[in-house]
Amino acid sequence: MGQHTFIPVETNAKSRNDLVELGFTRQPLKVDLEVARTLEALAHAAWSIPRDQYYDGGDRYRSLNRLRAEIVEGGVKVWSTDENTPYVQLEKYNTTIGGRPREYSSLSQAIAGTAGVRKMIAYHLRYLPLSAVGTRYLVNMHLIRFTATPGRPCDTSPPGLHKDGEKYIATHLLSRCGAEGGEVIITDNDKREIDRFTMRELGECYVFDDDRIWHMLSPVAVLDGNQYAHRDTLAFDMLPEGWEPAK
Repeated sequence: MGQHTFIPVETNAKSRNDLVELGFTRQPLKVDLEVARTLEALAHAAWSIPRDQYYDGGDRYRSLNRLRAEIVEGGVKVWSTDENTPYVQLEKYNTTIGGRPREYSSLSQAIAGTAGVRKMIAYHLRYLPLSAVGTRYLVNMHLIRFTATPGRPCDTSPPGLHKDGEKYIATHLLSRCGAEGGEVIITDNDKREIDRFTMRELGECYVFDDDRIWHMLSPVAVLDGNQYAHRDTLAFDMLPEGWEPAK
């Protein structure tokens, strides 16, 4: 285990209740100076991450870091790891590239190991319904850029309503420029719409229980008259130790 950081944090009762009742929450991120600086650093880093070689439906870029965490009295312990096993989604969840081991470059620890990253992870983990004291998590940290040019929009993989095969996922907007589309749609398991929205503010986020909802992002395209557009996000897959997706 790497050197951990104890993050004192109170439970966001509204977010926990939303997840219990709806399987989805859209409460604002708690931002302080360290979190704000980290969000800005991640937005800058999105210009340098490698292209996603596994995705052909547009121009997408991606990195992957892994962290570990444990729920403790009064907060969360979070630590970085050097785990670098490939990222795999089951074909059941990703019919496009599911079952294929995917390797992504990692961000430097100067970015991925910041206090701001650990504070964001601790904040979300603390209110998850499964977060009893002693629960441990693997956290996959994804920096993802969707880019578009005229006639070449960028879509998700798989497109349309889908599940990811993770337990809890938190997605934060880092940057959006010159784009149309990129609308988030959330439904229940009967595919009845719960919410739809377009994130526009740095740090704006939503969190869901993948077992409880379906979700999608409409394709990111360029606004009329533009030659380029991008939408950058930071996502955390938060996987309780011992949990596995339904097969």
